[in-house]
Amino acid sequence: MKIARVFPAKTNMSPEDQDAYFAEPGLFTPEYDEVHISVTFTWDIEKANWLKKQWEVIAPVKIGGPAIDGEGNGFVPEVYLKKGITITSRGCPNRCPWCFINKPLKELKIMPGNNIIDNNILACSNSHLDKVFQMLKSQRKINFSGGLEAPRITQEIAEKLRGLKIDQLFLAYDNLSRFNDLRKAVGILRKYFSRRYIRCYVLIGYYGDTLEKAELRLRQAWEIGSLPFAMRYRTPAENWNDSFLFNQREWNLFARKWTRPAIIKTIMGVR
Repeated sequence: MKIARVFPAKTNMSPEDQDAYFAEPGLFTPEYDEVHISVTFTWDIEKANWLKKQWEVIAPVKIGGPAIDGEGNGFVPEVYLKKGITITSRGCPNRCPWCFINKPLKELKIMPGNNIIDNNILACSNSHLDKVFQMLKSQRKINFSGGLEAPRITQEIAEKLRGLKIDQLFLAYDNLSRFNDLRKAVGILRKYFSRRYIRCYVLIGYYGDTLEKAELRLRQAWEIGSLPFAMRYRTPAENWNDSFLFNQREWNLFARKWTRPAIIKTIMGVR
């Protein structure tokens, strides 16, 4: 069966083959048996429904993805994500009030890949983690882009990571109450990895946040030994433009500055 995969938006994780599309069909679009519209974010649902109407002239259309039918249903590597990206589990047990992930943790079949984007990989069972690490031993330039929960970083986890060809490890600083957990995790990882490998998503722009408060958290993440990455807050509204401060120019410039390692190093006085 020949399938066209359609995406409401293109990201750095989108597939790049000739059967992946990011708009309505063109005049010379090939024939397909089915069209699958994959929706990752809730704010893209409206556009996905519009794309469905446009693609129905080509073939029967199905809409799915995390924003439609939950976390990880039907995941197949290299189909809805580019080569190398894999998901071994979906959901998270924590239920943090600022997080969109509200699905129970579900372990999936482990498919090969060097970029793990699980919601909370370290919350998985030890047996599942052992299988993931075993798979990763055959991979290079390994990224944990989905993030590693700081309180779950132990000496044992650090030893397992040390045995892999790591490119980047991502932690998260979402709330001031989590700073001590973050500092402890970075302290464990710095025994084996330099700042260049330890990235930290720092949530900014939520209700009540200011540029001064956001910069303080970003500097804290740097000072404990990680390389911060400013992560913009978005509301769970269908229209992400409702997000607090999301479209204010000074916040856009601030976020752009604090996502670029070279600029961050200059800010922190490193040559």
